[in-house]
Amino acid sequence: MELLPEEIERECLLRVSYKSHHNLRAVCRSWEAVVKSSRFYQDRKKFGMGEERICLIQALPQQHEYKQRSAPAYGVTIYDPLKSSWERLPNIPTGFPLFSNCVCVNQKLVVLGGWNPHTWEDSKAVFVYDFCSCTWKSGTDMPTLQSFCACSVSPQGLIYVAGGHDQNKNALRRAAAYNVEKDKWEVLPDMQSERDECHGAFLQGKFYVISGYETQSQGRFERSAQVFDPETRLWSTLENMFKFGGSAHACVAAFGNLYFFEKDGVMEYDCEGNEWRKVCSLPLDIKNVTRASVWRESVFLCGSANGSGDTVFYMFRPPSNGEVGSQNWIPVQRPQNYMGFVQSSASLEI
Repeated sequence: MELLPEEIERECLLRVSYKSHHNLRAVCRSWEAVVKSSRFYQDRKKFGMGEERICLIQALPQQHEYKQRSAPAYGVTIYDPLKSSWERLPNIPTGFPLFSNCVCVNQKLVVLGGWNPHTWEDSKAVFVYDFCSCTWKSGTDMPTLQSFCACSVSPQGLIYVAGGHDQNKNALRRAAAYNVEKDKWEVLPDMQSERDECHGAFLQGKFYVISGYETQSQGRFERSAQVFDPETRLWSTLENMFKFGGSAHACVAAFGNLYFFEKDGVMEYDCEGNEWRKVCSLPLDIKNVTRASVWRESVFLCGSANGSGDTVFYMFRPPSNGEVGSQNWIPVQRPQNYMGFVQSSASLEI
């Protein structure tokens, strides 16, 4: 059998869907080496062959009526905006943690912390789903128990976590960074103040831990942010950064800006002036936005519908040249069995 020239063979492999990459690895050693290389996925992105997906940690449909009185079971939903297709990943063998964070690095989905779904105890566990091999594996445990912590990915691909609370519900100052490729944690200096139920975002190269509350003021959210500079390894406090009260979970860093979606509309943050400005209103059928993640030139939003517990989804396109209107919002249709509450979301390119 005549073999294809190496460059043509590689061009063919680059075009194969990620769902078949684990099969490509099994064909021969040379294909395995190609598909396992970081350059392979860099070239897929470079030549416009990458597949972009949105990952949602979403409540699964209740199978029995009696389960409505218990905590919902969660799984990973994968949404492809280009094909409007929905599917679910295989579940974590030990069960999916409650109230966990998820982030994406390279071709991996990382699920951090939360509660053990069987004991409801806080968990240090880290789970990594590799889209190239279509398998889950356990990562190195977090250095400390940190449920409801801030979490975000740096431009260098490190996962930063900070704050949250321990098993006794005490708010924490602790912070750490996780290198997914090396499966290694680095403990960072503590924040200047405790922050429980805080939200993380990278903005202008710095890690922002937004809002949250201290142990003694549980439920009374701070309006300041803790800001970590990876270069100096120092924390600073930015007063009056978050002026809305309540949780900052509907914040997202996108296109060099920070956006917050609240009942009064879409707010954009000005780092230089430490001010927010309204850029447009929310659609009428969103009661509140609970999660947001970037997809291409848009922001994918999860929220609740007015007058019901149903989850609704939208794509938001930030206004350009001051143009504001219905063109900024694209409703996302979802099948009936994909209407569960979304506890975390992230996007990736494979």
